[in-house]
Amino acid sequence: MFRITRLSTGQQRDFQNREELEFFLEGEENRCLQLNTTATFQLFHLDKNEEPLESMELTIPSSGEQDVKELLGDFGLKKDKKSIYSRGTKQEKTQRKKKKKHELSTANENMSKSKPSVKATPKSSNHFWVMIALLLSIFSLAISLTNHYSRYQKEENKTQQTTINQGADVFCRYFISNYFANSSAREDFISNSLDLKQFDTDKATTVSVLLEKEVMTKKVTTLTYVINCRYDDNSTANKRLTLTVKQNKEAKYGYLVSKAPKLTAYP
Repeated sequence: MFRITRLSTGQQRDFQNREELEFFLEGEENRCLQLNTTATFQLFHLDKNEEPLESMELTIPSSGEQDVKELLGDFGLKKDKKSIYSRGTKQEKTQRKKKKKHELSTANENMSKSKPSVKATPKSSNHFWVMIALLLSIFSLAISLTNHYSRYQKEENKTQQTTINQGADVFCRYFISNYFANSSAREDFISNSLDLKQFDTDKATTVSVLLEKEVMTKKVTTLTYVINCRYDDNSTANKRLTLTVKQNKEAKYGYLVSKAPKLTAYP
């Protein structure tokens, strides 16, 4: 590499090889000949680290009518051993500096590359929270299914209780036919604490028996029926009959009427 400085102005210019330097100086020489003037330059031959290998001062055009190539002579072609040795020492220092810079640059690059791995922690944390959310969802689903099963069991139990309670309805329907017939079999349906005379009524045949209302308590069940009756004179009437029954394991039909019946017209 070559560097040239115009001494009159201090202007500098670099050239990659000697041929470019010669071409520039020949152009300057022609310009000076046309203007009838001279120009003086300081020439430097530099190594790759821009350390000077040699230098010279050059004035063009030459008073001895020598061309540029002759003026340059061996400049830029020959290297002085001392300068090579001194340059080598400086070059080694420069290389060591560059090596340190390269190592620092490499270390910085490695540090910058390693940063994403540090940022991986939030991702791991995200995975953790996703797993927690999934477990909570499964837990909520399990609770929901358990509650649903519990409601189903309660409804099933209610159904079973209703089925058991239908025994009171069947008992009452069976009793009603004997009640309107004034049958002696009424004794099998009535509690011993009641007087049979309280169950006397006009003899009739039941045409239809409809359950209007049923009220259950822990001890007794009260049932109200709407009954269509046909009497011996073929006349018909609608009656409302309310019966209170109590479950009794020793009774013939499992229930007993525990209160005198209430018979009224309907509606």
